[in-house]
Amino acid sequence: MNLSLALRRHGRVALFALSCGLPLAALAAPAAPVGAAATTAARDIANLGQAQSKAALEGYLATLRKSPDDLDALRSAGILLHQISRTEPERERVEQAERYLKQAAGLAPDDREIAGWLGSVTTMKALFETDPGKQTFWVKLGTRQMDKAIDQAPELPILRLIRGNNSLELPPFLKRTRFAVEDFNRYVALCAAQTCPKELVDDAREKAKRAQKIVEDTK
Repeated sequence: MNLSLALRRHGRVALFALSCGLPLAALAAPAAPVGAAATTAARDIANLGQAQSKAALEGYLATLRKSPDDLDALRSAGILLHQISRTEPERERVEQAERYLKQAAGLAPDDREIAGWLGSVTTMKALFETDPGKQTFWVKLGTRQMDKAIDQAPELPILRLIRGNNSLELPPFLKRTRFAVEDFNRYVALCAAQTCPKELVDDAREKAKRAQKIVEDTK
């Protein structure tokens, strides 16, 4: 099967299409969060609607024009560009997301969440290739980045959502759907011991069931 056609057929451009939108107190870029606050902030912006994402992005881009090495702005702009590319996939936008996330990773090499987002956006580069070898290269590179991030931070909930959604949206013949089953179920289990948005927990449960059915149907 042609990977490019398969990626589109299976909704790869709708990667991480979580249905709920969390409110954003202000669209201008906030002060850089740290620790658990950084994870919460990233989760919040990852669940904005398309129009909200574009408005929030402008705030972070304004920050980067003044402070090109602002870690939070780099991380947040990269995530927002990734999310906007769900439904409006453009090579320039995806590559810009990759650049910001790579720069953020350089400033925070131990941040596994940034590594996860970078891996996810890397797989999206396959959408713009016509050569099967190049398509496979980007998918393998990105999925390996996500797998490494999970190996190093298996208890980080947002990483489970990033890889889970990525794995579910990739074509089943790539044999990544089993990771969606693992990640969504693990996310639900992790949320039993901490506060997670109910909408995301319900979404993870539904996607775990959907992924399990795909695995069983493609044995």
